[in-house]
Amino acid sequence: MDFLEVIFQTVIAFVVILVLTMILGKQQIAQMTYFEYINGITFGSIAATLATDIDQHTWQHLIGLVLFGGLTLLLSYLSLKNRKARRWLEGDPVIVIQNGQIMEENLKKNRFHFDEVMELLRQKGVFDISQVQQAVLENDGQITVMLKPQYQPLTKDSMAKPSGPANMPIELVIDGQVIYENLQKAGKNGQWLMNQIRKQKGVQSLRDVFYASLQSDGTVYVDVRNDQA
Repeated sequence: MDFLEVIFQTVIAFVVILVLTMILGKQQIAQMTYFEYINGITFGSIAATLATDIDQHTWQHLIGLVLFGGLTLLLSYLSLKNRKARRWLEGDPVIVIQNGQIMEENLKKNRFHFDEVMELLRQKGVFDISQVQQAVLENDGQITVMLKPQYQPLTKDSMAKPSGPANMPIELVIDGQVIYENLQKAGKNGQWLMNQIRKQKGVQSLRDVFYASLQSDGTVYVDVRNDQA
């Protein structure tokens, strides 16, 4: 009897956690930030208890699993709508190499070891730090690397243009919200940003802008909402 009950509860746990994961979306499996890491552990723990508990606590565990899924969905929605909440829940990308130089303080703040950075660089096929223009430690623990122009693969555009210093784009607007910290680092102000946006897209409100970034060549990339395919 206990054997059949475990089978029944395991099927319930599997179906419920599958449905919850589908509701929460691909973000739960696309990356592992602090938030997703904790969610994964807790989901697995509750589901395992639900599957194997034979003390007639099935509904209590099921309610707990569904409630946790609901709280996760609520926080995911909050992080989607509020940048401050997203930064608190998921953290911020961190520059660990700038112009071939290791940013030691950034490594210390994130409790990341130099050997770990080197391992991630080697996985990207980079063995010489001096060739790196910028390397960013992402929220999921992966590293994004931009090589110096002279070490980047040749393209028609790069052959036609003289090589110069390049950096990763600076995010200025995300989902209609101005990233004032980045704007200040770039030495720009809100009026300049609005002028650039109006010049390119003719929009009159930041609410119409989904994403904007300052490119390494000084131009501003703007993506408006509701683009047509």
